[in-house]
This record gives sequence, structure tokens and C-alpha cells, in this order.
Amino acid sequence: MQSAPGVLDLPLTRPRIDRRDQDRQRPDWLAEVWTAPGTGVLRLDGGRAPVRAARSDGGPDAEGSRNGTEHDVAHTSRLRLVFEAPEGPLPEDAVYLGAAPLGAASEATHEERPRHLIAVPAPGQAHDGDLASVTESSSARPSGHADSGVMRESGDRNGVSDTEHPVLRWADLRSVGAHLPALEGELLTQATAVLNWHANSAHCPRCGAVTEVRSSGWMRQCPACGAEHFPRTDPAVITAVVDPQDRLLLGSATRWDARMYSTFAGFVEAGESLEDAVVREVAEEAGAAVARVEYIGSQAWPFPRSLMLGYLAHTRDAVAHADEDEIRDVRWFTREELHQQVAEGRIGIPPRSSISRG
Repeated sequence: MQSAPGVLDLPLTRPRIDRRDQDRQRPDWLAEVWTAPGTGVLRLDGGRAPVRAARSDGGPDAEGSRNGTEHDVAHTSRLRLVFEAPEGPLPEDAVYLGAAPLGAASEATHEERPRHLIAVPAPGQAHDGDLASVTESSSARPSGHADSGVMRESGDRNGVSDTEHPVLRWADLRSVGAHLPALEGELLTQATAVLNWHANSAHCPRCGAVTEVRSSGWMRQCPACGAEHFPRTDPAVITAVVDPQDRLLLGSATRWDARMYSTFAGFVEAGESLEDAVVREVAEEAGAAVARVEYIGSQAWPFPRSLMLGYLAHTRDAVAHADEDEIRDVRWFTREELHQQVAEGRIGIPPRSSISRG
């Protein structure tokens, strides 16, 4: 079994945020940041954050992040996250996200000095507004099956218009990740992951006592037994499968719309290597025998707390069949066939914010 280093520039993977690990461990650090000039606060309600239409007047919004690439500009600048000034006392469950260039996350400025950014839970504040351009294909996520980031588009494309809908609305990473500048997609990913962890980690798994937030939101400590707990990440493999004719094998999961096709994904089991997980998942879901594996790259995907590890799996032949449990259908595509069928709307594939599209 061979393994190769990552070769793709994947979405949500380029480090742009200074997380200030040493500083955030200081007990008074977050309180200082809360009152610092220029600090930005991102509110989240159940994973949904406030977003607005990007500017269409040629300003920095229309170009996406000033530190981004042409890929970012072309695909991820239709919406912007809304950062607000801190108000009132520091919330106990606030999380320090890091320092980032002010111009990349502010409402309207070309400055480039770092700006402190904080995420806070805001239960009950989210509202639907008029964002209707992209939605999740299914909310059902069977236990043990990795979320591959598949979404589908609804018929209303005006929900992310730069000019018709400048008002604020709330949406989650799945719905808007492909329409945000790259930096803001990374910030929303990080905020979603850590706040989800806090929401599900109030009690110590060792003794059951209520834990207390430490390290600017990056650790919880048990006052009863002294145990320290940190945000968890669950490894999952996501795999593109190609045959000797360079055709791509995609599958349609039973929990999706029948027209949706994607690569194959699954969690790594205890005591299993990443490469073995690739071979197992492809065999279980697609009935294909993998001969060689190449590592492509990774992406954080906080649904609920996954680290997606991307692979390219090569088969010796074109033998493949759906398991008819998790996967209803598998199909081989040439590059031309896939492009044509997507363009014609005959099938759907994951958005550009997902590693599956990488």
C-alpha cells in the first residue's frame, strides 16, 4: 500500500488565523481582549451565524479576503459574516478564535492589522431571514457515518444576491460555506466546532461534576476531580475512487436526494489505520477492491467534530456495486460525463467548500 503527500489546495485548510495559544492560557487574557479596541464578536445560535450579502461596489467585500487567492475570489465572496463590537460583560462561555487581518473580517475597511475575534453562543437569536439559496440535502446523519458535506441547491438563487438582499440573516456552515471568503469560512468552522463541544461537554466524563471553562474557551476543567478536557476531533476518511481508465466512482447515499452523488466517507475505527479505513469503506459501500491509496489532504468539518482526511483510491478493475443500505447507487463517470451531467442538472455534487469537491 502506497501513500503520497497532500497535493491539493483544499478549501478551509490554509492557515490564516493566529490562535495565540500561549496568550489564551492566561486567566485574564480573554477579558483583556473583550475590551480591546477593534475586537469582533461572532454570535452563533445552534451553529447558525449572522451573514449578509457581500458588497457589489468593488470594495473589499466584493473581492473576498485580501489575503485570499483567485479561487477564493471566484467562489467564496457572495456572503460575509457579521462581526459586532463586544457589549456588556464577557460571557462565561465565550471562545477566543484568534487574531486575523482586520480588513478580512470587518464591515468596511482596507486596514490589515490583526483584529481579535471571539465567538459567543447566542441561543434564541437566530432567524431565517431570506437565505434560501443553498440547503442541506438531509438532516439525517446515521450514527457511525461520516458527514461528507453534501448540500443541494434550491430553486431560489436570489438568497445570496449582492444587491437584492443586503439584510442580515442567519445560516450555518453547510448552507453558506461555499459563499464566504476563505478566512471567514475557517473562522465559522472553528467557532462551530468549539461551541458544539462546549454545548455537549458540560459534565466531567470521569466523575460527572459540572466542568468550568478555562484557557479562553479551549479547555474545561473539573473542579471535583481536577481532570482537564479539550475539544475532541474524530478522524474520518473521505475517498475518491478511480479505475485504470481514469473514471471516477461516485455513490448516491440513501439519506440524500436520489440525484446527489459524492465520494465515499466513513469514520476510522479503533485500532485501524487511515489506509485500512479507506480500503474497508470503499469495499463496504461500493463493493470495489482498492489496490493503491494516495493521501490528498485534510479538512476540519465540525458535524459534529470530524477531521476529514482525503484520499485517492485506485482500483485494478471497474467492479463496483452499491451496498443498498447506506448507498443506493454507484456510477463510474469520465471527466466529460460528470461535467455534462452536472451542467445539465441531471445529478448534483457537493459544494466547493467541501473536501469532497477538492
